Amino acid sequence: MKDSRKTLLITLTLGILTAISSISIDMYLPAFPVMAAYFQVPIVRIETTVTIFLFGMSFGQLIIGPLSDIWGRKIPLRIGMAIYVISSICCMLTHSYFLFLFLRFIQGLAGSSCQVISRALVSDLYTGRQAAYIFTLLQILMGISPIVAPTIGGLLAETDTWKYLFLIMAAVSGFGLIGCITVLPEGKPALSNKSINLRAIGSAYHYCIKSPAFINYALVRAVSNSAAFSFVTASPFVLTQLYQLSKKQFGFVFSGFALGIIFIGLVNTRLLHKSDIKTIIKYAITVQLIAGFAAILVVYFSGPLLLLLFPIFIFLSMLGFILPNSTALYLNAVSSSGGAASALVGSMSYLSAFLITSLLSLLHNNTAYPMLLMMLACALMAIVCLLYSRR
Repeated sequence: MKDSRKTLLITLTLGILTAISSISIDMYLPAFPVMAAYFQVPIVRIETTVTIFLFGMSFGQLIIGPLSDIWGRKIPLRIGMAIYVISSICCMLTHSYFLFLFLRFIQGLAGSSCQVISRALVSDLYTGRQAAYIFTLLQILMGISPIVAPTIGGLLAETDTWKYLFLIMAAVSGFGLIGCITVLPEGKPALSNKSINLRAIGSAYHYCIKSPAFINYALVRAVSNSAAFSFVTASPFVLTQLYQLSKKQFGFVFSGFALGIIFIGLVNTRLLHKSDIKTIIKYAITVQLIAGFAAILVVYFSGPLLLLLFPIFIFLSMLGFILPNSTALYLNAVSSSGGAASALVGSMSYLSAFLITSLLSLLHNNTAYPMLLMMLACALMAIVCLLYSRR
């Protein structure tokens, strides 16, 4: 009984850490128009604060992952969490758009520790289908964030209250820090020689890169994750500006999409007992391709919003199959270098998302086509990578 309670606490703590990146974005999406007015910039500039956060997440993981292999998991995680709390509070206090942009980059750098180390800890403790099962549970827990965060964001997305959203980010990460200190196991122990050896770090990355299976499964996860960020970044404009949803309505719609991912995650826990992991991913991406084409046809024929939301819902729900299963596959391919592997894939995922969201800003043409085409392109790249992957 005691062991099961401890396992539950560990899973919940890892769930909070995994959800921090989602909270850092989903929480303030409904406040984009208010923030644009506050900083006196176009709304597309506020979208850039998502892009710069993603860049910080991408860059930070490349540093923190190998450090967690050298120093152990807890020290880099605690430092990163503490910096995240401080930068979140500073985001709430600043009056300068450019300083806010810089603080979002720092938030991304610090928050990257949560992503890379939580995945590495699962890799330290579990393997194979069991790892896929735990990653699915974390995906389900993380799915609560896109339900709650935009709803809170919609309620607080007013001129006098939007800054409190960043105080909530600081509070959630503070709970994660407490859990890190009191609950999480050590995972992979620190090396006896804790000095930073650049050659050893390079060797760990080289070991991962030379594995074809790792590269292909990592790319599947990275581009699938980018499809989600394409929607996250562009949806405030598409849904609130083009389709005239209120901030609260936007929050409810966003929450509905998250429910789809959670439901599919629950289905995935059952399928893992009797189906091949790669086969599950293949069918999920195939459904995404069909849904992506359907969404584009709805826009082309000027269909109603409800008809557009249905294929988008199906597309995003499939991430409940793709993300946890591809994570288990790539970590299993290079299990001896969990920190470096987690860092490399995390960096790939956020760098891919950074590039995709940057391209979205360049292609912005006051229609929904850039968002939908990017989502479809990501699904196409994912299926190509999966079909050419080697075990």
